[in-house]
Amino acid sequence: MLIREQGRLIKLLRAEPPKRPSIRARARECVIGTFRADEPVPTGLLDALSRDERKLLERWLAAYRESKARDQVRPVLASASEKLERLVGALEVAADTLSSAEADQIWAQLNAIARTLKRAGHPRPRAARRPPAPLPGQQDFFGEFDELERLAEQ
Repeated sequence: MLIREQGRLIKLLRAEPPKRPSIRARARECVIGTFRADEPVPTGLLDALSRDERKLLERWLAAYRESKARDQVRPVLASASEKLERLVGALEVAADTLSSAEADQIWAQLNAIARTLKRAGHPRPRAARRPPAPLPGQQDFFGEFDELERLAEQ
């Protein structure tokens, strides 16, 4: 069985072998039926298909719908980083104005984002290493030197 997508129509074809086999003979393609991609497959068309053809159609439709869903969310994902950056900026300015319910909702959404990214194979990046804390009584000569240079320039 062949499946062809023509705009919003899905056309199902069955390739039939030539009636008189010869070197030049080609298989004929007979249309089994057509249906709209956004509607369910008509039952009459499903009845005309064999069991293997139904399974093939199910797998094809699942892949087709998944690709259409991915195409629809691609623009949202393209601007997600920018929107999250604006959200972070807004929270830095006015996080204290949020109610506890709003803050809980934001935390839940952040956890859902982290969980989804982890499931998709994007582990959380490692935190940047901090410089070791100086031991008590230990001085930072270079930090003081930079500070003294800055004061001398003024």
